[in-house]
Amino acid sequence: MRELRPIDAAWIPTAPLRVEATLRFSAPPRRLFEALADAEGWTAWFPMMTEARWTRGTGGLGHEREVAVRGLGRVRERFIVWEDGRRFAFTMIAAGSPFIAAMGEDYRLDDDDGGGSRLAWTIGAEPSRLGKVAAPALKLILRRLMAGAGRRLEARLQASPW
Repeated sequence: MRELRPIDAAWIPTAPLRVEATLRFSAPPRRLFEALADAEGWTAWFPMMTEARWTRGTGGLGHEREVAVRGLGRVRERFIVWEDGRRFAFTMIAAGSPFIAAMGEDYRLDDDDGGGSRLAWTIGAEPSRLGKVAAPALKLILRRLMAGAGRRLEARLQASPW
């Protein structure tokens, strides 16, 4: 893996390449947050993720995890925002992918009107020189991954007791 330029949470919505999604879930925000904070659980619902584990801490500000995504390689993430039940954001600090120079994600959870939750998910990235060529395809891939992840996570939440 090579080191990436760390970013802060304010940078994510202003990144040169952004992908945003708003997803709805039947589970309340606290339950959704618990599922998102379960690093190992991501492999059950996030498309193409083959490994996820905490490498420093077990979820919290400054804690780190490492994930492996088929086709993109390994990524090491550091959490830069952690508000239990409501929000977390991370900066990628190292990656095997040659397509990015900096990248972060922000997850904001809110109650919806029906007892479930709404997730505002923003991915922000600065593509590398090679990544700029691939940016249109990368945005399409990220949108599809987000939509697929949302559907699979909702199914997992519905299948497990709260």
